[in-house]
Amino acid sequence: RGLGDVYKRQGLLASIAAAIAKAGSNIDEVRTEERDGLSSSLFFVVSVSGRRHLAAIMRSLRKIPSVMRIYRDLGRN
Repeated sequence: RGLGDVYKRQGLLASIAAAIAKAGSNIDEVRTEERDGLSSSLFFVVSVSGRRHLAAIMRSLRKIPSVMRIYRDLGRN
């Protein structure tokens, strides 16, 4: 599971989905939560083959200009 804080812009979710697909992963779940009208928090569950695969996906997402922060959710719920 991963979380991210992003600046809202048209096509951002498509850019994120494309980056995840290009990294060889699949999105199992996605949820968005508006924060302040200018930014949103995104929650993703993605299929990965291991920690290195997840790290590669996170690196590619950090390269997207509107992504402020991306991190792994270590919650066990």
